[in-house]
Amino acid sequence: MTVELLKSIDVMSADGLAGRVWLYSDSLRIHVGKEVYVYDLEGRPIFIYFNDRLFVRGLSGEFVEKKWLSVRPPRRFLRRLRSEDEKRRIIEYAHWRLGTILNNIEDYDIQEVVEKIFRMNYWRLEVDADKFRRIYLPISILPPDQYLSLVLQPVIGCPYNKCSFCTFYRDRKFRIRNVDEFREHVMMVRDFLGAGIKMRRKIFLADANALIANTDLLVSYMDIVRDVIDHDNIKGFYAFTDYFHRKKSLDELRELRDRGLKRVYIGLESGSEKVLEILNKPGPPDMAVEYVNLFKDAGINVGVIILIGAGGREYYKEHVNETIKIINMMPLDKRDIIYMSRLKVREESPYRYLSLKYGLTSLSMGEMDRQISDIVSGLSFDKKNAPIVAEYDIDEFVY
Repeated sequence: MTVELLKSIDVMSADGLAGRVWLYSDSLRIHVGKEVYVYDLEGRPIFIYFNDRLFVRGLSGEFVEKKWLSVRPPRRFLRRLRSEDEKRRIIEYAHWRLGTILNNIEDYDIQEVVEKIFRMNYWRLEVDADKFRRIYLPISILPPDQYLSLVLQPVIGCPYNKCSFCTFYRDRKFRIRNVDEFREHVMMVRDFLGAGIKMRRKIFLADANALIANTDLLVSYMDIVRDVIDHDNIKGFYAFTDYFHRKKSLDELRELRDRGLKRVYIGLESGSEKVLEILNKPGPPDMAVEYVNLFKDAGINVGVIILIGAGGREYYKEHVNETIKIINMMPLDKRDIIYMSRLKVREESPYRYLSLKYGLTSLSMGEMDRQISDIVSGLSFDKKNAPIVAEYDIDEFVY
């Protein structure tokens, strides 16, 4: 099911700005002057743009401010809001702006959503975010094309959880939910989101490697989702996986494809075995090529993640050359994505200490730009059928 435009009306704000309101089958979108506001159908703000500042709010209550500083080289200002007062002022400003166009809104269906927006004041949104935190363990990270997915957690944590650069799942013990527990989880998510679920048309099976569950269990998870989520605009299932645990067979992958698995995301990080050693990630990377071949043979698309800056200046050339070699061995096409993720070293990250052990020098932002360019220039895919290449900034993520 595609998103349908249901109603649209022209408005004029009390302070003289022309605008327009669109009611879609999944959201309410408002333009007033240069300002833009997007809400789900329960009245939760998703995007708020005013004074040349874009604020993205997650169901968790987290806010990130984003702004493009330049396109070439790609530079964005990113800031995670910490101040509760600042978050409250943003919500209150958005409500004030909506109040300036209320006299122009006579359509009942639009009014109904607007009333929900006003009920979702800052304090109600905080209560809503608290409900979210009781239903979910933290959603640590998603691929950028999955930020508006419906995330469900059949698998908790990471079965490996030893990569030196990653601290996403250190706060939880790995386990796989049974069928009854997962069904209860999906029902709680459905009830929490209400009509807001219509904005989330992809299903992302979290956490770090849902495909480690046996295939029969994964099929049961998918059947539960289709049984519990009572809307017809689900566009498929997506998940992270790795290449060094037990691989699914081709027949298993085809069964998952037939059940709706559309894409998996694999953290290759590097084609260099030496860099993988520093990252404390199992290899060899040829195993990733084998698994990508299996997925593609099964008709499942892939997202391959490369860690830009891994190995520092000391392993710059090896990281570039070996990564190009491995990526070019993969049968990727225009349905696939290669994500370039710049290394962000957290204070608590073991990579910080390993970089001292190996005598690594971190790359500057400009050197990372060049490394991305060097890798991309070495890829040998047919231009008409080449995979998408995109950046993946973990700092911009909220859910």
